[in-house]
Amino acid sequence: MFDDPQARAGALERIRLLQSLTDDLTDIIAGTRPTPQDLENAVVLRDFMIGQHQVPCLVGRTENHPRLGTRMITTSQLFCVDSNGRWARTFSRFYRLDNDAAPPIRPCRRRCT
Repeated sequence: MFDDPQARAGALERIRLLQSLTDDLTDIIAGTRPTPQDLENAVVLRDFMIGQHQVPCLVGRTENHPRLGTRMITTSQLFCVDSNGRWARTFSRFYRLDNDAAPPIRPCRRRCT
């Protein structure tokens, strides 16, 4: 899956950023961040508004999802898909993929949230 050195480096950088985000959120909840130095070193953002990104996700019918039961769903953000189309990892969980009627991976036009 990560035989390409550039793809592997990109994935490792994404992991590093996610670990940093996890650490920062843990510190924010603990009340120890942001520090005065964090804010002093932060980039200034002017004339800002909250926007949205479209992110990759999966759309399909679940079976026995722990919260959603058995129905059509849109998953959380998709991070990794097995090159053989057997499994995927989203932001919240692993999914075992079962798509006998179609190719392992196909594009979707449904918006992911």
